[in-house]
Amino acid sequence: MVESVVTTNGLGTVNSETIKASFPASPIYTEELTDDIVTETGQKLLLDGVVNDGGHTFGEFDRDYVDAPNYGDVETGGGGLPASAWVPNPVSPGPGSMNPTDQADPPDGFGQQPNSQWGTGVGSSLEPSESSAAQSATKLGDYVMGKASGDAA
Repeated sequence: MVESVVTTNGLGTVNSETIKASFPASPIYTEELTDDIVTETGQKLLLDGVVNDGGHTFGEFDRDYVDAPNYGDVETGGGGLPASAWVPNPVSPGPGSMNPTDQADPPDGFGQQPNSQWGTGVGSSLEPSESSAAQSATKLGDYVMGKASGDAA
């Protein structure tokens, strides 16, 4: 939690006691705002459940990603559909990718298999439904600087 720095009057500072006296009923000063309450409220308002913007932009959005797809469920083909669940793939193709001079499209051609050359963590080795479930299970306090959710220790 954020702890206020106690200050006194001076250039560019405010007197903490004056602020406290000005807002005596603030839950910050009445100690009604405990770390547990802040954590529970933050979890509820920031990470869990459905957000409804009243139709302004998205309507309802489930922050638990319960409708995340699996790669095999992505409809592919012509007519504007993607060539595969991993296209467009903005990273270089990597080993085993189709050589532009090949006549046949090998089964492991560009965009037909996930590319795990980028980022940290599990990358593209998980189905979106699996990685979304892992992200959704994360609670406030689980986040650690330099460690992606789902990473092995």
